[in-house]
Amino acid sequence: MARVHADPVSTSLMHPTRRALYVALLEADEYTTVQLQKIVGVDRYNLYHHLRKLESLGLVMNHRDQGRTRWWCVIDRVPLPNDGSSNASQNSLASIDLSNPRVQAAARTMLRELAELSGTTLDLDSATLQNLEIIGRRS
Repeated sequence: MARVHADPVSTSLMHPTRRALYVALLEADEYTTVQLQKIVGVDRYNLYHHLRKLESLGLVMNHRDQGRTRWWCVIDRVPLPNDGSSNASQNSLASIDLSNPRVQAAARTMLRELAELSGTTLDLDSATLQNLEIIGRRS
């Protein structure tokens, strides 16, 4: 059975909080933990969880401490993955948000049926589906 493995950096940047943190840090030289907490609107525990994930991927770092203040900056600029907010391709006919559990279940059923018809093996059990993009040509 073939497994599809996504790039950990792209997968990480698809999470809305991590994406917001990374985008904020891309737009400024540095931010403090308190400033980042205000920007993304999460509690301190969640903020550090997401910052540590970005740090473990080599995207950001706590580059200096001043008293109890921690300063963060971007250390690796990477392209942001398409989050479904805009068309990733000129040939995109539609993008379907799969955040609704009923829509995601229907998409899983459809993808399994298509995979079976085409003889393709898909392992959807260990994947979180976020969006489905339909690419084609307009006639």
